[in-house]
Amino acid sequence: MTDHSIITELAELLETDASGASHLLKGFAGAMCHELLLHRKLSVKGLGLFISGSAAPRRNRGEEGWFYTPPAQSLVWKARSRGDDTFRLAMEGMRLDAAQGERMAGALSQVFSRARKKRLELHLAGFGTFGAVGKGFDFTADEGLLSVLNSDYEGLNPVASASPGTSPMLKIVAVSVVFAVVSAMALLFMFRVSPPVSVPELPAASPLPVSVDSVAAPAPVLPEPAQPALLEAGEFTVVLATYTSEMKARREVARLDSTGIQAALWPAYANGVKYWRIRTGRFADRNDARLAVRALGENVVPVPYIQEVKKQVLKNGKKSM
Repeated sequence: MTDHSIITELAELLETDASGASHLLKGFAGAMCHELLLHRKLSVKGLGLFISGSAAPRRNRGEEGWFYTPPAQSLVWKARSRGDDTFRLAMEGMRLDAAQGERMAGALSQVFSRARKKRLELHLAGFGTFGAVGKGFDFTADEGLLSVLNSDYEGLNPVASASPGTSPMLKIVAVSVVFAVVSAMALLFMFRVSPPVSVPELPAASPLPVSVDSVAAPAPVLPEPAQPALLEAGEFTVVLATYTSEMKARREVARLDSTGIQAALWPAYANGVKYWRIRTGRFADRNDARLAVRALGENVVPVPYIQEVKKQVLKNGKKSM
Protein backbone atom coordinates (compact mmCIF):
# COMPACT_ATOMS: atom_id res chain seq x y z
CA MET A 1 0.00 0.00 0.00
CA THR A 2 1.46 3.35 -1.04
CA ASP A 3 1.95 5.89 1.77
CA HIS A 4 -0.93 8.38 1.69
CA SER A 5 1.42 11.39 1.79
CA ILE A 6 2.92 10.33 -1.56
CA ILE A 7 -0.50 10.36 -3.23
CA THR A 8 -1.36 13.69 -1.59
CA GLU A 9 1.86 15.33 -2.80
CA LEU A 10 1.46 13.94 -6.34
CA ALA A 11 -2.13 15.20 -6.47
CA GLU A 12 -1.02 18.71 -5.46
CA LEU A 13 1.80 18.81 -8.01
CA LEU A 14 -0.49 17.65 -10.84
CA GLU A 15 -3.49 19.70 -9.67
CA THR A 16 -5.81 16.72 -9.36
CA ASP A 17 -7.47 14.79 -6.54
CA ALA A 18 -6.21 11.68 -4.73
CA SER A 19 -8.15 9.35 -7.02
CA GLY A 20 -6.66 10.97 -10.12
CA ALA A 21 -3.13 10.85 -8.67
CA SER A 22 -3.50 7.14 -7.82
CA HIS A 23 -4.72 6.45 -11.34
CA LEU A 24 -1.75 8.29 -12.87
CA LEU A 25 0.71 6.43 -10.64
CA LYS A 26 -0.86 3.14 -11.69
CA GLY A 27 -0.55 4.12 -15.35
CA PHE A 28 3.14 4.94 -14.93
CA ALA A 29 3.75 1.59 -13.21
CA GLY A 30 2.18 -0.14 -16.21
CA ALA A 31 4.51 1.79 -18.53
CA MET A 32 7.49 0.63 -16.41
CA CYS A 33 6.43 -3.02 -16.77
CA HIS A 34 6.09 -2.69 -20.53
CA GLU A 35 9.51 -1.02 -20.83
CA LEU A 36 11.26 -3.68 -18.73
CA LEU A 37 9.78 -6.58 -20.69
CA LEU A 38 10.82 -4.99 -24.00
CA HIS A 39 14.31 -3.74 -23.16
CA ARG A 40 15.21 -5.61 -19.93
CA LYS A 41 16.26 -2.37 -18.22
CA LEU A 42 14.97 1.08 -17.34
CA SER A 43 16.02 4.05 -15.26
CA VAL A 44 13.67 6.27 -13.23
CA LYS A 45 14.91 9.46 -11.59
CA GLY A 46 14.32 9.32 -7.86
CA LEU A 47 14.06 5.51 -7.80
CA GLY A 48 17.14 4.18 -9.59
CA LEU A 49 18.04 1.58 -12.21
CA PHE A 50 16.16 -1.67 -12.83
CA ILE A 51 17.80 -4.53 -14.76
CA SER A 52 16.56 -7.99 -15.62
CA GLY A 53 19.44 -10.15 -14.34
CA SER A 54 20.24 -13.71 -15.39
CA ALA A 55 21.33 -16.67 -13.26
CA ALA A 56 23.08 -19.46 -15.19
CA PRO A 57 22.43 -23.17 -14.51
CA ARG A 58 24.12 -24.24 -11.25
CA ARG A 59 25.58 -27.57 -10.05
CA ASN A 60 24.59 -28.43 -6.46
CA ARG A 61 25.02 -31.43 -4.19
CA GLY A 62 22.18 -32.93 -2.19
CA GLU A 63 21.51 -36.07 -0.12
CA GLU A 64 20.97 -38.18 -3.25
CA GLY A 65 23.96 -36.82 -5.19
CA TRP A 66 24.67 -33.98 -7.59
CA PHE A 67 21.96 -32.12 -9.47
CA TYR A 68 21.70 -29.09 -11.78
CA THR A 69 19.22 -26.24 -11.36
CA PRO A 70 17.78 -24.54 -14.48
CA PRO A 71 18.60 -20.88 -15.35
CA ALA A 72 16.41 -18.08 -14.01
CA GLN A 73 15.68 -14.37 -14.41
CA SER A 74 15.53 -11.86 -11.56
CA LEU A 75 14.84 -8.12 -11.30
CA VAL A 76 17.87 -6.26 -9.93
CA TRP A 77 17.48 -2.78 -8.42
CA LYS A 78 20.37 -0.31 -8.15
CA ALA A 79 19.78 2.87 -6.19
CA ARG A 80 22.06 4.98 -8.40
CA SER A 81 21.48 5.60 -12.09
CA ARG A 82 22.92 8.00 -14.66
CA GLY A 83 20.03 8.00 -17.13
CA ASP A 84 16.33 8.77 -16.83
CA ASP A 85 13.47 7.24 -18.88
CA THR A 86 10.65 8.93 -16.94
CA PHE A 87 9.76 11.58 -19.53
CA ARG A 88 9.78 9.08 -22.41
CA LEU A 89 7.65 6.60 -20.45
CA ALA A 90 5.13 9.34 -19.64
CA MET A 91 4.79 10.20 -23.35
CA GLU A 92 4.98 6.73 -24.93
CA GLY A 93 3.54 4.57 -22.15
CA MET A 94 0.92 6.98 -20.80
CA ARG A 95 0.18 8.75 -24.12
CA LEU A 96 0.78 12.26 -22.73
CA ASP A 97 1.88 15.18 -24.88
CA ALA A 98 5.27 16.83 -24.41
CA ALA A 99 4.10 19.46 -21.93
CA GLN A 100 2.09 17.04 -19.82
CA GLY A 101 4.86 14.44 -20.02
CA GLU A 102 7.43 16.93 -18.73
CA ARG A 103 5.13 17.94 -15.89
CA MET A 104 4.41 14.31 -15.00
CA ALA A 105 8.11 13.41 -15.03
CA GLY A 106 8.98 16.32 -12.74
CA ALA A 107 6.23 15.47 -10.25
CA LEU A 108 7.17 11.78 -10.13
CA SER A 109 10.84 12.58 -9.65
CA GLN A 110 9.98 14.79 -6.68
CA VAL A 111 7.69 12.32 -4.92
CA PHE A 112 9.97 9.32 -5.63
CA SER A 113 13.01 11.15 -4.21
CA ARG A 114 11.05 12.09 -1.08
CA ALA A 115 9.82 8.49 -0.66
CA ARG A 116 13.40 7.19 -0.73
CA LYS A 117 14.70 9.87 1.62
CA LYS A 118 11.90 9.33 4.16
CA ARG A 119 11.81 5.54 3.52
CA LEU A 120 8.07 5.63 2.77
CA GLU A 121 6.25 2.62 1.37
CA LEU A 122 5.65 2.95 -2.38
CA HIS A 123 3.68 0.35 -4.34
CA LEU A 124 3.95 0.34 -8.15
CA ALA A 125 1.10 -1.92 -9.28
CA GLY A 126 2.35 -4.94 -11.24
CA PHE A 127 6.01 -3.85 -10.95
CA GLY A 128 7.03 -4.02 -7.30
CA THR A 129 7.11 -2.35 -3.88
CA PHE A 130 9.62 -0.10 -2.10
CA GLY A 131 9.78 0.03 1.67
CA ALA A 132 11.92 0.38 4.76
CA VAL A 133 14.04 -2.66 5.64
CA GLY A 134 15.83 -2.15 8.95
CA LYS A 135 17.62 1.17 8.58
CA GLY A 136 17.66 0.94 4.81
CA PHE A 137 15.32 1.11 1.85
CA ASP A 138 14.77 -1.87 -0.45
CA PHE A 139 12.77 -3.04 -3.46
CA THR A 140 10.75 -6.23 -3.91
CA ALA A 141 9.70 -7.19 -7.44
CA ASP A 142 6.10 -8.19 -8.14
CA GLU A 143 5.65 -11.99 -8.36
CA GLY A 144 3.58 -11.67 -11.52
CA LEU A 145 6.33 -9.69 -13.28
CA LEU A 146 8.96 -12.27 -12.25
CA SER A 147 6.72 -15.01 -13.60
CA VAL A 148 6.58 -13.30 -16.99
CA LEU A 149 10.35 -12.74 -17.02
CA ASN A 150 10.88 -16.47 -16.39
CA SER A 151 8.28 -17.71 -18.87
CA ASP A 152 11.11 -18.96 -21.15
CA TYR A 153 12.14 -21.47 -18.47
CA GLU A 154 8.68 -22.65 -17.47
CA GLY A 155 8.57 -26.42 -16.97
CA LEU A 156 12.34 -26.89 -16.56
CA ASN A 157 13.15 -29.02 -13.50
CA PRO A 158 16.45 -29.74 -11.70
CA VAL A 159 18.45 -32.54 -13.39
CA ALA A 160 20.07 -35.21 -11.18
CA SER A 161 23.46 -36.73 -12.01
CA ALA A 162 24.64 -40.29 -11.34
CA SER A 163 24.69 -41.54 -7.73
CA PRO A 164 28.04 -42.61 -6.10
CA GLY A 165 27.32 -46.36 -6.38
CA THR A 166 26.67 -46.44 -10.10
CA SER A 167 28.96 -48.40 -12.42
CA PRO A 168 31.60 -46.46 -14.43
CA MET A 169 29.82 -47.05 -17.74
CA LEU A 170 26.51 -45.83 -16.37
CA LYS A 171 28.29 -42.85 -14.86
CA ILE A 172 29.67 -41.95 -18.29
CA VAL A 173 26.23 -42.29 -19.86
CA ALA A 174 24.60 -40.30 -17.06
CA VAL A 175 27.19 -37.54 -17.24
CA SER A 176 26.71 -37.38 -21.03
CA VAL A 177 22.95 -37.05 -20.61
CA VAL A 178 23.36 -34.37 -17.93
CA PHE A 179 25.82 -32.47 -20.10
CA ALA A 180 23.42 -32.56 -23.05
CA VAL A 181 20.48 -31.36 -20.93
CA VAL A 182 22.50 -28.57 -19.29
CA SER A 183 23.81 -27.49 -22.71
CA ALA A 184 20.25 -27.33 -24.02
CA MET A 185 19.19 -25.22 -21.02
CA ALA A 186 22.20 -22.96 -21.53
CA LEU A 187 21.32 -22.48 -25.21
CA LEU A 188 17.74 -21.67 -24.25
CA PHE A 189 19.12 -19.21 -21.69
CA MET A 190 21.45 -17.56 -24.24
CA PHE A 191 18.99 -17.30 -27.11
CA ARG A 192 15.79 -16.65 -25.23
CA VAL A 193 13.19 -14.34 -26.77
CA SER A 194 11.70 -11.47 -24.81
CA PRO A 195 8.20 -12.23 -23.47
CA PRO A 196 5.65 -11.04 -26.01
CA VAL A 197 3.76 -7.86 -25.14
CA SER A 198 0.14 -7.90 -26.21
CA VAL A 199 -0.56 -5.13 -28.70
CA PRO A 200 -4.13 -4.64 -29.89
CA GLU A 201 -4.59 -4.84 -33.66
CA LEU A 202 -6.86 -2.58 -35.64
CA PRO A 203 -9.66 -4.41 -37.47
CA ALA A 204 -8.95 -5.09 -41.13
CA ALA A 205 -10.66 -2.73 -43.56
CA SER A 206 -13.49 -4.19 -45.63
CA PRO A 207 -12.62 -4.59 -49.37
CA LEU A 208 -14.17 -2.03 -51.73
CA PRO A 209 -16.42 -3.45 -54.46
CA VAL A 210 -15.00 -2.70 -57.92
CA SER A 211 -16.76 -3.46 -61.19
CA VAL A 212 -14.90 -4.81 -64.23
CA ASP A 213 -15.44 -1.63 -66.25
CA SER A 214 -14.59 0.79 -63.49
CA VAL A 215 -11.28 2.46 -62.90
CA ALA A 216 -9.36 2.08 -59.62
CA ALA A 217 -11.44 3.35 -56.71
CA PRO A 218 -9.96 6.24 -54.70
CA ALA A 219 -8.57 5.47 -51.24
CA PRO A 220 -11.27 5.58 -48.51
CA VAL A 221 -11.33 8.72 -46.40
CA LEU A 222 -11.97 8.43 -42.68
CA PRO A 223 -15.19 10.20 -41.72
CA GLU A 224 -14.87 13.46 -39.83
CA PRO A 225 -15.82 12.72 -36.20
CA ALA A 226 -18.67 14.60 -34.65
CA GLN A 227 -17.36 17.60 -32.70
CA PRO A 228 -18.80 18.89 -29.41
CA ALA A 229 -19.61 22.53 -28.84
CA LEU A 230 -16.88 25.19 -28.70
CA LEU A 231 -14.62 25.64 -25.67
CA GLU A 232 -13.97 29.07 -24.20
CA ALA A 233 -10.90 30.27 -22.30
CA GLY A 234 -11.15 29.52 -18.59
CA GLU A 235 -13.27 26.38 -19.06
CA PHE A 236 -12.04 22.82 -18.51
CA THR A 237 -12.06 19.66 -20.61
CA VAL A 238 -10.84 16.07 -20.15
CA VAL A 239 -7.98 14.82 -22.35
CA LEU A 240 -8.33 11.10 -23.05
CA ALA A 241 -5.21 10.38 -25.14
CA THR A 242 -2.48 12.04 -27.24
CA TYR A 243 -1.05 10.94 -30.60
CA THR A 244 1.54 12.24 -33.06
CA SER A 245 -0.43 10.66 -35.93
CA GLU A 246 -3.72 12.26 -36.97
CA MET A 247 -4.87 8.98 -38.56
CA LYS A 248 -4.39 7.03 -35.31
CA ALA A 249 -6.08 9.81 -33.36
CA ARG A 250 -9.15 9.71 -35.61
CA ARG A 251 -9.38 5.94 -35.26
CA GLU A 252 -9.29 6.30 -31.48
CA VAL A 253 -12.05 8.93 -31.68
CA ALA A 254 -14.17 6.47 -33.67
CA ARG A 255 -13.52 3.75 -31.05
CA LEU A 256 -14.47 6.04 -28.19
CA ASP A 257 -17.62 7.13 -30.01
CA SER A 258 -18.61 3.46 -30.30
CA THR A 259 -18.43 3.15 -26.49
CA GLY A 260 -20.72 6.16 -26.01
CA ILE A 261 -17.99 8.72 -25.23
CA GLN A 262 -18.36 11.83 -27.39
CA ALA A 263 -14.77 12.73 -28.28
CA ALA A 264 -13.08 15.35 -30.45
CA LEU A 265 -9.61 16.15 -31.78
CA TRP A 266 -7.66 18.98 -30.16
CA PRO A 267 -4.27 19.68 -31.80
CA ALA A 268 -1.31 21.21 -29.99
CA TYR A 269 2.30 22.10 -30.79
CA ALA A 270 5.39 21.48 -28.63
CA ASN A 271 9.02 21.95 -29.71
CA GLY A 272 7.96 22.19 -33.34
CA VAL A 273 6.03 18.89 -33.23
CA LYS A 274 2.28 18.68 -33.78
CA TYR A 275 0.28 16.46 -31.41
CA TRP A 276 -3.33 15.34 -31.66
CA ARG A 277 -5.09 15.29 -28.31
CA ILE A 278 -8.46 13.62 -27.89
CA ARG A 279 -10.79 15.46 -25.52
CA THR A 280 -14.32 15.14 -24.21
CA GLY A 281 -16.64 17.36 -22.25
CA ARG A 282 -16.95 21.06 -21.48
CA PHE A 283 -16.94 22.10 -17.82
CA ALA A 284 -17.20 25.42 -16.06
CA ASP A 285 -14.93 24.39 -13.17
CA ARG A 286 -12.37 21.71 -12.34
CA ASN A 287 -14.61 19.86 -9.85
CA ASP A 288 -17.16 19.06 -12.57
CA ALA A 289 -14.32 17.78 -14.76
CA ARG A 290 -13.08 15.54 -11.91
CA LEU A 291 -16.52 13.95 -11.63
CA ALA A 292 -16.41 13.22 -15.35
CA VAL A 293 -12.98 11.58 -15.01
CA ARG A 294 -14.25 9.30 -12.26
CA ALA A 295 -17.16 8.22 -14.45
CA LEU A 296 -14.82 7.01 -17.21
CA GLY A 297 -14.01 3.31 -17.13
CA GLU A 298 -10.32 2.36 -16.84
CA ASN A 299 -10.70 -0.30 -19.54
CA VAL A 300 -11.98 2.31 -21.99
CA VAL A 301 -9.68 5.24 -21.09
CA PRO A 302 -6.52 4.20 -19.17
CA VAL A 303 -5.10 7.61 -18.11
CA PRO A 304 -7.35 10.67 -18.63
CA TYR A 305 -6.37 14.08 -17.24
CA ILE A 306 -7.99 17.51 -16.83
CA GLN A 307 -6.85 20.44 -18.99
CA GLU A 308 -7.73 24.10 -18.51
CA VAL A 309 -8.53 25.91 -21.76
CA LYS A 310 -6.22 28.89 -22.36
CA LYS A 311 -7.63 30.01 -25.72
CA GLN A 312 -10.93 29.61 -27.52
CA VAL A 313 -11.26 26.22 -29.27
CA LEU A 314 -13.20 26.01 -32.55
CA LYS A 315 -14.51 22.89 -34.23
CA ASN A 316 -11.92 20.63 -35.87
CA GLY A 317 -9.18 22.34 -33.90
CA LYS A 318 -8.89 25.55 -35.96
CA LYS A 319 -7.60 27.37 -32.88
CA SER A 320 -6.24 25.80 -29.73
CA MET A 321 -3.58 26.06 -27.00
